[in-house]
Amino acid sequence: MNQKNLKILVVDDEEVVAEVLGKLIEIDGHNVTVTLEGKKALEIYQKDKFDIVFTDISMPGMNGVDLTRRILELDNNAKIVAVTGHIGTQEVEKILNAGAKTFLKKPFTKKEIDYKIEEVLRID
Repeated sequence: MNQKNLKILVVDDEEVVAEVLGKLIEIDGHNVTVTLEGKKALEIYQKDKFDIVFTDISMPGMNGVDLTRRILELDNNAKIVAVTGHIGTQEVEKILNAGAKTFLKKPFTKKEIDYKIEEVLRID
């Protein structure tokens, strides 16, 4: 898969985090869609195909674990990166068990984001 011009969905209920993550991904020429709600993210995913989804784990309403499960029901090859500030918690284990391929720890750097994109694209 070409690592430029990927379609990436970013989901985080913290608007600043969602916007910063989206902007850092866009720097490399990727097409980024940002939303603040899991339910809205699922609606967006149902209408359009994405190469990668970055989702926060802890969100009100539909959380990242539920979103991951629902996206994988639509597309069992979906590449999902969990985003969390709580490493070592049961939530990380739950979302990985639900099918997320890897996780990105908050606060994150551009280099870490780039690495996660490369990492998830290598996974079949």
